[in-house]
Amino acid sequence: MGITEIVRGNGDDAPPRTGTRIAWFIAIWSLSTAVFFGAASLLHLIVPR
Repeated sequence: MGITEIVRGNGDDAPPRTGTRIAWFIAIWSLSTAVFFGAASLLHLIVPR
């Protein structure tokens, strides 16, 4: 089940189980946090002091 299947429409097709919704929220949040820290680390290596 892709994320596009979940956020399509007004939420009528969202997973009915609360645990699945919370798991998707945690997955998206942790992935975005990891991307942010990865970009910040890369920027830290590129920019001279």
